[in-house]
Amino acid sequence: MKEVEVITLENNKNYIIIDKIKDNKNEYIYLSNEDDETDFCIRKHIGDNLCGLENNEEFFKALELLKNKNKDIVDKLNI
Repeated sequence: MKEVEVITLENNKNYIIIDKIKDNKNEYIYLSNEDDETDFCIRKHIGDNLCGLENNEEFFKALELLKNKNKDIVDKLNI
């Protein structure tokens, strides 16, 4: 079984880190609630903190980074 990294967010729920992607300025952390796979969020790593994204534009940029990193999987899904 693969070992996973789990963190607790400010809502006191545990989230599994499913990916980390760095772009020019930021490192985005992709999280999934360990008790509810439909609860997914993206945070950015600033210093020692995980912060929310600034706006919808940044959210879609972070999603695009994840999509591009996993292009082979996305292509198989035909979405």
